[in-house]
Amino acid sequence: MKRLMIFIDNSNIFRGSRQENIKFDYQKLVSFLAEAAIERYDLTRVIMYCAVDRSQPESKIRSQEELYSVFNSFLKFDVKTFDLKVIRDVSGNVTDRYEKGVDVALVTDLLLLASRNAFDVAFICAGDADFFRAVEGVKDMGKEIYVASFDGSCSQKLRDASLGYISLTRNAEKF
Repeated sequence: MKRLMIFIDNSNIFRGSRQENIKFDYQKLVSFLAEAAIERYDLTRVIMYCAVDRSQPESKIRSQEELYSVFNSFLKFDVKTFDLKVIRDVSGNVTDRYEKGVDVALVTDLLLLASRNAFDVAFICAGDADFFRAVEGVKDMGKEIYVASFDGSCSQKLRDASLGYISLTRNAEKF
């Protein structure tokens, strides 16, 4: 049985589900992906990359961290958190927020774990075109790699780089 790892860019998946008004359960999503192909995979690990907005009130930060702690308690889940970069104007007002380091961490783990032969097959739940070179690199190492995302939040370039695309939009009722 082929060993499977799943890499989840939480912001992309969360935004994509909201954009398409789809509610889902992460555990069911992972089960769906593990059974998505013709053959069943041995799921060895799920790495979820999440951002925390520390510019919000302490109660919201705690709530977000508690949610990520619940995800981390799921079997085979490993949640990695990163602080959002907050930009403030001269008056101290927040003018912008963006993730810093999440995509680089996902790409680093994906390539490092592929090079260490930690998996045979990977699903990357993301949508940024920036990931296409990492996907090509994993294929060059002889690994299978597929993209799973919501249709409105996944670039065609990333889809084309993978061995196949799984539409979370069209399969939403399964998770």
